[in-house]
Amino acid sequence: MVKLSKTGWNNVIIFSVMGFILLINATNKKIFSPDEGALNEQEIALVGTQNVILTLDIHNVVAIERIGRTWRATPTHISGQALAQMMMSWQQSSGEAMVQVPEIDRQFSLDVTLDIAGQTQPLQLNFYATEQQLLIFNQLSQQWLVMPIAMYGQLFPQEIFAN
Repeated sequence: MVKLSKTGWNNVIIFSVMGFILLINATNKKIFSPDEGALNEQEIALVGTQNVILTLDIHNVVAIERIGRTWRATPTHISGQALAQMMMSWQQSSGEAMVQVPEIDRQFSLDVTLDIAGQTQPLQLNFYATEQQLLIFNQLSQQWLVMPIAMYGQLFPQEIFAN
């Protein structure tokens, strides 16, 4: 066995742990980095789980704002657990990027404006519901996304538009 002082052994342990961390980090980047072929069909988050939604305005009909860890809708057609579930859907939803621009009538869009913490410009999204899918146009990135039509009910519950 090698004879080292206490500080010598501490240095050996420190450098071996650092080397192990670098090894894990390097293999993690190789395993989980997207390749060039998967770039065309990648999932893009509407908002992203790391972003914090401050307000959500749906077509100047309903305004939802964050109050601490809870949400408040104005007018109060939806509240409590249903509102929290809706906002969780917004936070976690993602769609596939569309390569080709769809042909739709843009006057039938549902306009949504989101204020995200730390961003100077609000995120503006236009939603178009077809029979089979939900099309989303992100005005900031000028990108089209597609989602299953079932997501429409999660992002826009019926209670929101109740009179």
